Amino acid sequence: MSAITAGAAAWRRISRSVPRGRSGIALDASGPAQPTQNRGRLAFTVLMFAGITATAAAIHGRHMPIAWLSVGPLLASLVLRPRTTAALAAWSLLLGLGLIAAEPARPGVPPSNLGMLASNLGVLALLAGFAVANSALRTAAQRRLSQVRAVARVAQSALLREVPARVTAGRLASRYVSAAAEARVGGDVLEVVPDPARPRWLVGDTRGKGLPAVRLASVAMTSFRDACAQPGLSLPEIARVVDRSVTRAAEDEDFVTAVFAELDPNGWLQLVSCGHPPALRVGADGELRALTPAAFATPLGLHPDIQPSTFTVSPGDRLVFYTDGLLEARDHAGRCFRLEDCLDTLRQPDLQAAADALLARLQEHTGGKLDDDVALLLVEATSPPARPGRHEPAYPAPGRAAVPARHSLPVAAAARR
Repeated sequence: MSAITAGAAAWRRISRSVPRGRSGIALDASGPAQPTQNRGRLAFTVLMFAGITATAAAIHGRHMPIAWLSVGPLLASLVLRPRTTAALAAWSLLLGLGLIAAEPARPGVPPSNLGMLASNLGVLALLAGFAVANSALRTAAQRRLSQVRAVARVAQSALLREVPARVTAGRLASRYVSAAAEARVGGDVLEVVPDPARPRWLVGDTRGKGLPAVRLASVAMTSFRDACAQPGLSLPEIARVVDRSVTRAAEDEDFVTAVFAELDPNGWLQLVSCGHPPALRVGADGELRALTPAAFATPLGLHPDIQPSTFTVSPGDRLVFYTDGLLEARDHAGRCFRLEDCLDTLRQPDLQAAADALLARLQEHTGGKLDDDVALLLVEATSPPARPGRHEPAYPAPGRAAVPARHSLPVAAAARR
């Protein structure tokens, strides 16, 4: 229901932005790039007019078909608006008529040649008309595509909510990159519930790609939000609720790898890992270590044996949650992206700048092409807020010792497991 409510609110905002008396969906507002685009079109229009005129001058006095004058309008139909294309087509026809009118004045021109010129003029008229029609059809298709993209943005914003920059005893920076062109969300899962007592988040990856993966990801995120809204549920119980929802919605052989996290302001981090790559911890000493769970479980939808693991965190520690699209990104030589080589990036003072720089290094590594979606969440632990009569931490549970992050396995070994 929360996704539907958010989508309805976003739709109302877009509806109010549409001018009255006109139908359609509000598109992106013109930004700083719009004047540059207009100047480029103007320069291309002037170039086309000059090119058509130069072609007419080259044809005059030579035995060349005047149908060559249609090249300009045909090229313009791929870029320019219908009116501009029509002006170029009219200019081509006018020059073609001028060339035919100038032929009889030349001595020795046979009548058959005049007939050939008239035939070429007919071809020129047909091609010029085709150019105008092509420009009109292209513009209409682009307008419809822009409207579809606007609707997709509404749906995507309802599915993938904005991650807060701050939660209790922590700062966050998130990035989501879809491998699909023109999409802002894919099959990866990234959801943060900023509970004042203990913030929780979910990072996961659905099997497969395309709309089925997006649908299953939406089921996991919506179920996680609803479960976190129920009072008294522990993190393992929330994971079981999400697992039941994914199991009901999944097709054969579908599943979702996921890691659930809950941050206690008193210095504890509880994780539930279901077939997902382990989170990483960058300590104050700058060393990168994997938060290897005490027990490994199968992904959601495959009846995982859910067991929590508890780690200690200190102010200044940075936690890295990610999907396998980050680790499996390869360069032209087939080498995988290595987070071990990005310690200087992860330790940048500004957390948002660190997230941007990490994605920039990923794009540089892959040459700007991603084969899988990437979800990234950086968490920096901060000092807990001072509260009178603060209760003792609930973690670890009686009979279970906390797992220090410093004793975790190396990153590469944990990822292979």
